Amino acid sequence: MKKILLLSVVIFASFSIFAQGGQRMSVEDRAKRTTEWMKTELKLADQQVTPVDSINLLFAKAQQRLFQAAEGDRDKVREQMTALEKEKENALSKVLTPDQLETYKKKTQEMMQNLRNRGGRN
Repeated sequence: MKKILLLSVVIFASFSIFAQGGQRMSVEDRAKRTTEWMKTELKLADQQVTPVDSINLLFAKAQQRLFQAAEGDRDKVREQMTALEKEKENALSKVLTPDQLETYKKKTQEMMQNLRNRGGRN
């Protein structure tokens, strides 16, 4: 489960970084893109969008700080990313319905599986 959580964060980060023709996206743009994905996939109600966007921005900034501070230590990054994803899920659980949270978890797992399959890793 830890690997799935870490990989879901990495997917979002990777997707966001290269989403615009290989150009790096700002943290704000990454958070907005994640929120848009969540609006579509989780069918967020209007009153959920702003808090979800705030959570995504908060955690995108935390991710960026983590990557900058990690200095290539993969084990350290993996451990901290897992903890960060758990914190994010906890924050989202206060905004999302239980069904939406389960869908979020399922969709991120599916994305990870697709990424692994595309990369030839099983």
